[in-house]
Amino acid sequence: MERPEFDSIKDFEEFNKFYWYREELIKTCKAHGLKADGTKIELYKVIESYFAGEKILPQSKKNKKTRASRKKVVTELTLDTGLIECGFTFGPRFRDFFSKQTGEERFKFNVDMVATAKAVKETSDESFTLGDLLDIYYGKKTYAKYDKSMLQWNSFLHDFCADEATIIFQARLKAAAALWKIVRESDKPKEYSRELLEKYKDEIFARNCTSNVVYPLSITEGFQDGNVIFSDDSKTALFWHYCGFAYLSGSVEDSFLEKIYQDYFVKKQDRRFVLITDNSKAIEFFSDKDDIVIDKRVEYRFVDLPQSVPECKYKVEPISANNYDRIHGNIVPTFSWSSKEQFLKNGFGFVALDGDKVIAVAFSAAVSSDEVDIGVETDENYRNQGLAKVVADRMCREIITQGKKPVWAHAITNEGSKYTALGVGFTNDRVNTVIRKK
Repeated sequence: MERPEFDSIKDFEEFNKFYWYREELIKTCKAHGLKADGTKIELYKVIESYFAGEKILPQSKKNKKTRASRKKVVTELTLDTGLIECGFTFGPRFRDFFSKQTGEERFKFNVDMVATAKAVKETSDESFTLGDLLDIYYGKKTYAKYDKSMLQWNSFLHDFCADEATIIFQARLKAAAALWKIVRESDKPKEYSRELLEKYKDEIFARNCTSNVVYPLSITEGFQDGNVIFSDDSKTALFWHYCGFAYLSGSVEDSFLEKIYQDYFVKKQDRRFVLITDNSKAIEFFSDKDDIVIDKRVEYRFVDLPQSVPECKYKVEPISANNYDRIHGNIVPTFSWSSKEQFLKNGFGFVALDGDKVIAVAFSAAVSSDEVDIGVETDENYRNQGLAKVVADRMCREIITQGKKPVWAHAITNEGSKYTALGVGFTNDRVNTVIRKK
């Protein structure tokens, strides 16, 4: 189960099934007029109260100032000194005080002391003393316990790296983060397991593909057809999309590159095989093959939508069952989708029409849960009228509305695609190498 939007969650029990970053909690609290400062634990309590029908409102600046003005300057600290009275902090002055009390030269406040001090300040408990805080340190008293569930990521990362099976990942931190993203956005327990690794191994490699992510993810997330092929040592994954684009992820060795060469370039395949990569070892390996052509592909980064929507004298409408079969050309939905039904279920796009004739199309060439790669084509009899920009702009706006990121790339020689990309909010990001058969 994927993490729903906050406003569609029915109760705190459902809310608590999912992982939320502090920044997300703050944003949610602000959006609903709730108190939006404090620790992550405090923010959780605000939201729990909200679901219980109680709104904890932001503290006014006037109240904060009044409270601060009541603080006294305490020059000598004793065990009877109140935390509020002395303006307690976790700075050197108070660390030195507790160092003398405990006899520990390098004294460190533990997490329960931190939680307690914050709770004391939050409730303005003027009766709580430094001596009470010392009792918290020794475990003699309980005031506010630190919620150790907030350390879920640290525990997850530790267990991930401790598992010998994760040695297949060249960048283990990035791999752990990719798996954690899957877990935190679901209602699964926020714990690492070998079973979890095996289930999502393909997706972890996809998310860590440095040359492209949307095409590999479109396969592993089940939006589009394709193949995932692993090297014998499972340290490298090859993603071969339905459209023919292929991407490498992981630690690449010559033995696997040789297998790719023999299986996908030398042998005849039912569909094309075009390897797009930024891996220097792969580029070097294929550069000396006589039957291989090396090209370049420009990758773009989306910046922002243009303020104005480009005008069009032709009708523009979403791709539907009514117009899909009238779309013809090279870069059209049939280029990257195995069926009309699959496209209409998982993809989307827009067409420009002259009467019933489709004269331009922009569509989702690759779709993941995070990104959408845009494919564009204009009928040759209608080019140089800005139609590509019109339908591409509609695509970008729709992608943003869906909460995803637009993706754009093209052959380095395609000047028309370049100007369309720049005109709808993209900027040049990097260049990948394209490896294909002559």
